[in-house]
Amino acid sequence: MKLYFENRFGEARQIAECKDQQEVFKEIHKFIADCNKGKPKDRQFKSYYTREWIEGDKTWYDVGSHTEFFYTVQ
Repeated sequence: MKLYFENRFGEARQIAECKDQQEVFKEIHKFIADCNKGKPKDRQFKSYYTREWIEGDKTWYDVGSHTEFFYTVQ
């Protein structure tokens, strides 16, 4: 399955190809860590939960940003 990141402007980009849900979570956390590189500790994004739901052919993942999401397409 393909994992996408959708930013606050509704623009999506593929960030990984995953074989299962465990790998999806690993890639999401890797993406967050990569985005935090070089930022001061007090400016880094921290995900305290992951919420998941299905809409049509997409499985959405909310990591607490309110405006940016991840999703997979089979």
